[in-house]
Amino acid sequence: MSINTRQALVPDNMEISSHMKNRHQEQWENLGTHDPYWAVLSDPSKKNRQWDKEIFFNSGKQEIHRVLANLRQQHMQPCLGTALDFGCGVGRLSRALSTHFKKVIGVDISSSMIAEARTQHREHPNIDFIHNTANDLSIIPDGSIDFIYSNIVLQHIPSKQQKRFIEEFCRVLRPSGIIVFQTPSQHDLSVISGWAYFLLGNRILNILRRVKYGKHGVMEVHILPKQWILKTLGECGVSINEVERFDSSGKGFKSYRYYGTKS
Repeated sequence: MSINTRQALVPDNMEISSHMKNRHQEQWENLGTHDPYWAVLSDPSKKNRQWDKEIFFNSGKQEIHRVLANLRQQHMQPCLGTALDFGCGVGRLSRALSTHFKKVIGVDISSSMIAEARTQHREHPNIDFIHNTANDLSIIPDGSIDFIYSNIVLQHIPSKQQKRFIEEFCRVLRPSGIIVFQTPSQHDLSVISGWAYFLLGNRILNILRRVKYGKHGVMEVHILPKQWILKTLGECGVSINEVERFDSSGKGFKSYRYYGTKS
């Protein structure tokens, strides 16, 4: 992702290195080119293009059904205007959202993912897939989105960039708009894999990932502490409705899903 001149507003006030940004983008172009469906849902049995597309997209339908049901239980009702699927990949969740919202915008860093998403959704005219390599969402106007959803996406983005995108979520969300997103908060040191992630870090683990999944199967995982997220949302005028433990990051991480409403 390209970096502008503004610094990410994180405790150490440091910009993300161009090297890290280029590494992240290259990983997802590789994944999107060689095995896009497995990269979105990394079931080991589905590696090497083994996903059945009907089952794959139906999983997105089920996920969005559960999310909207959770919102109703919390007495949160999004306006069914425009939804943003951040990190849309090949459109697994965008397709599901399109049956509930008038318009869906799917955004992804990988041009190969976006190309596949457009191919698979030619008969879904209310979905707009956008390739975005910036470290912000300047392609989307202020206050133009009614509902934002993101799952198993932010975790693959370096922490400072994650925080920047959460700030951008708040910017593009309309007043009374609803946001739901997931990301891991910390390593789970009660399991061996958590210690491995904690001690080795992504640079060393990437070597092991290449051995296990091949050179085109590397995807990093980055944490963003819950206290950072809550502070950022509060500063941006988003009220927290619920924070639920939601371990979609897999073993080795304590992950949460955040529900918020913009004031």
